[in-house]
Amino acid sequence: MTTIPRNKGSYSLRKSGRYQIRYPLGWSDAKKKYDDYREETDSEPEAIALLKQINDYVYHGGVASDVPAWRKAQKEGAVDKGKTLDEFAAAFMDLRKKRGELAERTLSSDKSCYQRVSPYLGSKQLREITPFDIECAYANMKSGGRSNLNGRAYSGTTVQKSHAFLNQVMERALDYGIIDKNPCDKVKSPKRDTPEKQALDAFGARALYRFITSEDLTARSVGVLIGLFCGLRLSEMLALQWSDYNGGVISVTKSLAKDKQEFKSTKNEDTRDVPCPAALIAVLEEWKGMQRDWYSDNGLRWSRSVPIVQSKVGNHILQRSYGRWFESARLRYPVPNDFGYHCLRHTYVTLMVTDVKTDEETARSLSGHRAMQSLQTYVHTDTAHLKQAVKSYGELVAPSGGLACCANCKRWTPSPDDYAKGACWANDSRIDVTYASNKCSKGKFVRGIENAKS
Repeated sequence: MTTIPRNKGSYSLRKSGRYQIRYPLGWSDAKKKYDDYREETDSEPEAIALLKQINDYVYHGGVASDVPAWRKAQKEGAVDKGKTLDEFAAAFMDLRKKRGELAERTLSSDKSCYQRVSPYLGSKQLREITPFDIECAYANMKSGGRSNLNGRAYSGTTVQKSHAFLNQVMERALDYGIIDKNPCDKVKSPKRDTPEKQALDAFGARALYRFITSEDLTARSVGVLIGLFCGLRLSEMLALQWSDYNGGVISVTKSLAKDKQEFKSTKNEDTRDVPCPAALIAVLEEWKGMQRDWYSDNGLRWSRSVPIVQSKVGNHILQRSYGRWFESARLRYPVPNDFGYHCLRHTYVTLMVTDVKTDEETARSLSGHRAMQSLQTYVHTDTAHLKQAVKSYGELVAPSGGLACCANCKRWTPSPDDYAKGACWANDSRIDVTYASNKCSKGKFVRGIENAKS
């Protein structure tokens, strides 16, 4: 086997007198072994030229596993320099889907990004699209006049996302030799102009907690408190079942599909355990009892598989429905008028880092954010560290003034292994092990921590 300096792959002379090249494709899940691409040429110079061509294709952004399809397209004349942007983009997105390496949400986002550009550039041949055409398309996408072919004006942030995907499409067309240069290289990327998500400060978070707990609990208001105390995404919160809540800890293993009664993976396709502060535990334990009664009154069977935040018919509340409710409810809440549910997540992370002084890796472990580095840093944070962080966060949002550590009174101490239960020292003659939701035997139970009495 003969190799070429600074190039992957090799070639050899066959008994037939032809030269065969071999290019490594990496591990194949289908074949359960390392695979390679093989092709024969009539002469040694042709074999060398072909290997260099393949290496150049991969070096400029091509994927090794796509080499067979790319070569087939070249040999069969499938690469047509007269392709329109719509035709090539459709083939590009279909290939990405077939490879199965991207999440469904990413593929859906790519499709939406391209659909915004298509009315302006889709019918044009790839090689005829100029930087000026692209800039005109972006300007029209942001305008509200007749030149906007989408029927609505998009923000700079949205146009930026479409630009990023169009650039990917053009780069691949360049790799395939359909175009000689990427016109996006000469286009200035649109600027993000979407306002930053708001985060409540400690006083605002306390005010929201007090307001919600001053009224009778409802499924939807409990969802707000879960967002405030655990920083869950809306889809993660709506997917929660009582089986996901054990010992004062919420296990985030799934999210609710948009507008469907179906589960899907979390945004980053990971799972995490989020300990609940004592104030939230008291709310959840109280809500569990209220929900059991509601199910019974409505002729439904309650079990640990039912949603924590249930709809009027006992199943999961869809994202769109909950979003509409929150838009109306927030007008009553002590929050800004444009405060969205996702802002609760921003509040959680901001207070954890700036007020509780939690280290960044612990905050990421609790919130489920992906690391900012190109390669994710794997850090195994101690469970006790997580519980200490959420305990401090709970004290910040629902302070006890150092007098009480749970929802009953200062004589009740939570278990280090299960925050939902603990030891009650109110009786001098004995120590009672009880749940945080149980009323104090001396009649001193209150829902909130701040007003707990000795």
